[in-house]
Amino acid sequence: MIVGVDVREWQGERRTGIGRFLEEFLRVARGVRASDRFLLLGNGESRSRVCGDNVTFACLPERWTPWWDQVTLPRALGRSGADVLYSPYIKIPLAGRVPAVNTVHDLTFFIRPDYNRRRPDRLVNVPFRLFCRAVVKCAAAIIVDSAASGRDVRRLLRADPAKVRVVPLATSPAFRPDGDPARDAATLARFGLAPGYVLYVGGFWPHKNLPRLIRAHAALPDALRRRHPLVLAGGPSSAAVDRLVQGPTAAARCLGSVPDTDLPALYRAAALFVFPSHYEGFGLPVLEAMASATPVLCSTAAALLELAGGAAQHIEPEDDAGWRRALQELLENPARRESLAAGGRARAAAFSPERMASSILTVLEEAAACRR
Repeated sequence: MIVGVDVREWQGERRTGIGRFLEEFLRVARGVRASDRFLLLGNGESRSRVCGDNVTFACLPERWTPWWDQVTLPRALGRSGADVLYSPYIKIPLAGRVPAVNTVHDLTFFIRPDYNRRRPDRLVNVPFRLFCRAVVKCAAAIIVDSAASGRDVRRLLRADPAKVRVVPLATSPAFRPDGDPARDAATLARFGLAPGYVLYVGGFWPHKNLPRLIRAHAALPDALRRRHPLVLAGGPSSAAVDRLVQGPTAAARCLGSVPDTDLPALYRAAALFVFPSHYEGFGLPVLEAMASATPVLCSTAAALLELAGGAAQHIEPEDDAGWRRALQELLENPARRESLAAGGRARAAAFSPERMASSILTVLEEAAACRR
């Protein structure tokens, strides 16, 4: 079959979670389905990140995004003879002739009111929800990262349950316990870090709950806090986070956006990975930490409980005392951390790129068969 893929998430040097997921899927898919063709469709800002004999990249001019989505893209698919379109987010042509499958990673913008803090965002939220409902109605199938996310899609977007397919994400093979010691040491030196810190990787949006984590870490005994400083990797920057990080009792640092090539070393050198989010559709950084054999302390968000499968320690996201207590207990108990690390590594082994790619390709093939 010929698979059209929307790759506008690949914008120059900008790295996003969706972009990394798409790259990992196509890296595997092009190999396991050598007889299929993958037509990667981007705009003037897009850069192809996957190559192969059965991979073609096409740049389609984009002056106005809705026109690209609803006119330019379906025209290009029609000319190419594509059997199916795969979109890695909530965007597909609403009147295209080619069956479309899209992935809905999460519905944070509908579930968390603190995500839409600006008045324009709140005003756009209602028409955007109507558009998303139209997308899931027109899609041949809807892929979600977790059963928890699937429940949200059915409830909030009124999706047909028969269309919703759960395909968990996967880690890159780069996330593993046994890296190159010299290269890892060089990475830490470049960031001015020593092994043994508490690590967070992800966004700084309000629903990520970072202020509570920073306050809990700042309340640790002084010697413990300084022996295990808090390191925050990601962004974009937040005034609330910056204010707390600069507080008199804080032992924390914001690294900003970290290149993908440096992340594995950062995970491996951490004494503990923390993820206090109120809501997630999956929680890829938790999986990356587990694959790196780094013990995980995360919230009780439904998707994180589903992902960890008992291989992490969980705290209610709003339990201030619980976060401080759990941080202290884990940092003072190496045996417990080793147990979590071993369990996490075993759990992560089930989330392979090959399993993820095979599952997505099966959904695409079923959608393409409906057209024939």
